[in-house]
Amino acid sequence: MVLLLDESEAFIKKAKSKLTSSKALYEIEQYGDSVGRSYYAMFLSAKALLIKDGYNVNSHKSLIGIFGREYVKNGDFDSDIAKYLSGTQSLRDNADYDAIDTISKEIAEERILQAKKFIAEAERLLQ
Repeated sequence: MVLLLDESEAFIKKAKSKLTSSKALYEIEQYGDSVGRSYYAMFLSAKALLIKDGYNVNSHKSLIGIFGREYVKNGDFDSDIAKYLSGTQSLRDNADYDAIDTISKEIAEERILQAKKFIAEAERLLQ
């Protein structure tokens, strides 16, 4: 279990690094890329929790599904905060794959705040 906790802590550290990148991209008005980094901050935080419980999930769809089943449905992870993950994933997909990036400054700023809350909620459960 010690190794899994160390790996979970490493994923939280990486999530915080993605959040830092998101803020930096926001500052240079790269709002679509900022949302992508905010999404990965949340994704890696959810992964940290799943790793702690012995799951090794890499696909986005699988991670979101297992995370929802293991942490949200049972009430451990705040369901309002949990919704940020899938909502931000769809924005990230649009920003990455659509021809025109439609992510506004306000959306990017909101996703940074959501990622910060998501990481904090994950850290609460890792303690």
